[in-house]
Amino acid sequence: MIDINEQFQAVIKDLQSGKRPNCSYSKQDIKVFKDEFIRLNDKRDWQALIPLLCILDNTITLDHDLYPQIIHAIKECDDNEVLVLILGVARKQIIDEHHKRGERLPFDFLEVLEGLIGHSNPEVFEWNLRLIEGLGSQSIFFKEAILKAKPGFFARFNQHKKACTEIIELLERRWG
Repeated sequence: MIDINEQFQAVIKDLQSGKRPNCSYSKQDIKVFKDEFIRLNDKRDWQALIPLLCILDNTITLDHDLYPQIIHAIKECDDNEVLVLILGVARKQIIDEHHKRGERLPFDFLEVLEGLIGHSNPEVFEWNLRLIEGLGSQSIFFKEAILKAKPGFFARFNQHKKACTEIIELLERRWG
């Protein structure tokens, strides 16, 4: 059986040496990851999710079985640092996985992302906008909410709010 901490250390070692890990995992490995995700979601132990999130963000293995756990974590996580990491995993394990299969993203996922628009933490808001920007034509679903949440003039003094403004302006040009 795969050891999550051992895999996490291998990923970190590769990243520190400048290598892209691109790990590949079997269905059995994914089941271990899913079970651990369920366990940690149930405990609401967000910090303990970090090794698993790191592995899932650095794998070439995409698996739809992780979808419910990722959605649950996005909805429930109250740790902004971990939420940013979960959004990174969502990009790979949900968005990339659906694009690879040639499918549109499910409505419940879009609703979860919509709920993060205008998040009180500017970094979470920025990373959510980055995900939305990567949705292509499906980004129009968020137009009204995004325009309402657009940061004001003083946003340029915060790097994340400034990035949010730039992403929103890019989306506006795309929608125009």
